[in-house]
Formats: sequence, structure tokens, C-alpha cells
Amino acid sequence: MTYEEVRDILSSKKNIPYPKLMNIKRNIRYANLLYDIFAGEEGELTAVNQYIYEHIELKRYEGFSKILLSIAIEEMHHLELIADLIKRLGKKPYYINQNQCMWNANNIKYHFNNVYEMIIFNIDSEKKAIASYKESIKYTQNKSIKDLLERIILDEQTHLEIFNRLK
Repeated sequence: MTYEEVRDILSSKKNIPYPKLMNIKRNIRYANLLYDIFAGEEGELTAVNQYIYEHIELKRYEGFSKILLSIAIEEMHHLELIADLIKRLGKKPYYINQNQCMWNANNIKYHFNNVYEMIIFNIDSEKKAIASYKESIKYTQNKSIKDLLERIILDEQTHLEIFNRLK
């Protein structure tokens, strides 16, 4: 799979808009739950930094490095969307998990024996992200929140597809 093919796949998903958040009421409990997908050990902040690290580490593989950067940018958008949701629910988007533990760089996996191992790790990470979003959907009745999280899941499934095709 080439960078151009990945770019086309990611671009095709951009035609599917992210739903607008409507009728959001203050809900501190739900906001606290979202901290895990925002900045938990396997949350969006970790995904952004993981893919940026891999992008930098693999510069010698220009196409693959650019793919990782493109996915990191999309994860950054998810980070922003979840931060906005947390704010609308009445909390500040701190880099913490729901147990109030601060995010740190130890959440990043720095050593891989080879690129294949990295891809397998990324596949597992995307599967966990999808599962976390699906779990978060269960705890809200707000349709626009559910729709937003489902839209983010679509992106995560696309990342999963890309990594599966790269292995």
C-alpha cells in the first residue's frame, strides 16, 4: 500500500462530516469517563504521540513515515473533538485519565524489533480504541454524542484497515 492510496482512503472519509454536538448538558460523570479515551494510557493523546514517534523513527521509509503522520493528524482531530466534548460536559480537558492520573511519555512504546512488530502493535491499539469508543457510547443517551463517537469509530476502523493492509 502506498502513501497515495492511504491519502485517498483518508480523504474519502473526510466527505463524511463529524456530527455537531447538540443538547449537551453538564454531566461531570460522563466527562470523567471520557478522560480515558482523551488522555488515558491508550487514548487519543497517546495515539497522536505514538504515531508521531513512529513517523520520526521511520523517516528512512518515506512512504510509511508519511502514512503514520497522516494517521497522527487524524488522531489529533479526534483529540480536539473529545476535548471540546469534555468542555461542553463541564470539565477541563486535562491530560489525565478517569482516575486523575496524569498522561506521561511512558505510555509510548519506543522499541520494536522490526516494522512488522510495530504494525501489529498499531493494529492492537486501533482495536482497543474502537472498543473504548463503543464502551463509551453505552453510557450516554445523547444522540449527537453517540453519533460523534460512531463517526470517530469509522476513522479508527479505517486506520485498522490501513495497518492490516500494511502487514
